[in-house]
Amino acid sequence: MLINRARADTLMDRDGIDAVIASTPVNTYYLSSWATDASWGFGDLALAILPRDHARDAAVLTVEVDMGQPQQGQGTWMIVRGYARKPGLGAGGVQGVLTSEGLPQNHPEAIAQYLREVALDRGRIAFEDRGLGLDVDALLGGTLTVLPARDLLRDMRMVKTPAEMAHMRAAARKTELALQVAAEAVAAGATCAEAERVFWSAAALAGGRPVFLLITPYRAGLGRLPKTATLEPGDMVTFDATAEFAHYTSDIGRTAVIGEPSAEQLRRYNATRLGWQAALPHFRPGALSRDVENAVIASIQDHGNPDFKAAGLHSVGLEHTDHPHPGGGMHAFELVDNMVLSCDLPWIGPDIGKFHFEDIIYLDGGGVEILNDADGRLLACIDGRTVRVD
Repeated sequence: MLINRARADTLMDRDGIDAVIASTPVNTYYLSSWATDASWGFGDLALAILPRDHARDAAVLTVEVDMGQPQQGQGTWMIVRGYARKPGLGAGGVQGVLTSEGLPQNHPEAIAQYLREVALDRGRIAFEDRGLGLDVDALLGGTLTVLPARDLLRDMRMVKTPAEMAHMRAAARKTELALQVAAEAVAAGATCAEAERVFWSAAALAGGRPVFLLITPYRAGLGRLPKTATLEPGDMVTFDATAEFAHYTSDIGRTAVIGEPSAEQLRRYNATRLGWQAALPHFRPGALSRDVENAVIASIQDHGNPDFKAAGLHSVGLEHTDHPHPGGGMHAFELVDNMVLSCDLPWIGPDIGKFHFEDIIYLDGGGVEILNDADGRLLACIDGRTVRVD
């Protein structure tokens, strides 16, 4: 089971919620442990209903052609119910029909029917899609109290379960492997555009799903270069990459220098490395993200890079920012134990070079575990290969 049921119970009790209804692929998967083909691959809608009362059955509601497919992945711990699908090809290439006898004709009807079945049709129900909640309430005759659930679900997801951490460790490993291969391509003489294609291939070959790569070549005294530029000794290439495993993501940043780094490049790198390591004790439950960011910046400045100005902290999980951000804003958040975090550490010295470092870390019992290779942040591209700079 992916969901942290104890945390879900606590948050639902806090807000007096009788059930949560997820309707995006990410949250339906989180609640049910089932990444349905209907929602992830075919644009249909699968939903998960999680009652607070454990005596009431939790359920996945999905289109009828998907009902017999919970063997996908690890299946689901919930019961599975269906609703009618629009005409089209069903499972195994069978032609679907306009209606399915005995099934609700759409997902609002399916939700309303299920809430009646589990005696929650007069409850306080939190919907990820508030508009859907209002539609269901109308079908039930206005008996529901409709509450928002989008950030509630993110709040649940902040505390990772062992099953989630297994996926996240795999995602970190596959992201890092793909970054290493892309850097090797740069070392062998590839342009950044060519190395970008290498990353997308390597992540997939490693068993992950590549999601994002920002690869930037930079030349001191000149600035950012085109991705197709031929790289010269002293040029720097930054990588900011995300790859997924089982829909869980990672976020890692690395820097490569063409040839041996200069003394000043190495000094600035060491200030970042040592300052970052010294700041890790600030990553503790109860701390505010903005305070941790300020502590990281101050530590890097104190360790020899007074020009360092910015650190960006965010949680990582099923989303790149796996913590509540009401209204879409990236507000400060409180760190909690067993969450996964990433901290962006970008820096540009116009006459020195461009760095980007980012580790993915796990808060465990008040300690910090770095999930990626903690020593591979800076790479030197020498004689067609990459060499770690310690």
